Amino acid sequence: MTASNTQRIFVKPDDTAIIQCPECHLAKTISVGEFRSSRHSIKVRCTCGHSYPVDLDFRRSYRKKTSLAGLYETHTKELDDKHWKKTRLTGVYTIQHPASGDGHMQVTNLSTGGLQFITSSKHTIEVGQQVRVSFTLDDRKQTEIIIIVTIQSVNGSVIGCQFVGNEPLEQALRFYLFP
Repeated sequence: MTASNTQRIFVKPDDTAIIQCPECHLAKTISVGEFRSSRHSIKVRCTCGHSYPVDLDFRRSYRKKTSLAGLYETHTKELDDKHWKKTRLTGVYTIQHPASGDGHMQVTNLSTGGLQFITSSKHTIEVGQQVRVSFTLDDRKQTEIIIIVTIQSVNGSVIGCQFVGNEPLEQALRFYLFP
């Protein structure tokens, strides 16, 4: 069987998945928790006798493939003494970390928990760093998204990120992510 015949099934938080036979269209819920730590591709045999491959997706949230151009801006991890200046000004102050790098990126996928992007040039991004990303959705309104993320993985130019804390997603982004 070719990969195009393989069903991709999202696993629910209770480690169950609903599979449907492509031959007889019988649907049933199965427990797949035993496959979480070993393999994510299984072969299912329906009661009608038809066998078919299933890829189990254990992600916490749906991930949408994209191709969205954007920008990223990294910040230094700490402020050192050379960034401070004594003044006698009164008022409210906001301390912003100085940028340590920025560049163009391509958002390759999005979920409610984070995103993945590819940088277009060399970078100094490290795991654990916070990065400000901005990109425009390819929705009808061309919605601009600006959000802070924490870097979870760096594999060459491929960067995996998680949205910071419990920062609520913009309504436009939530709507965009519906499958």
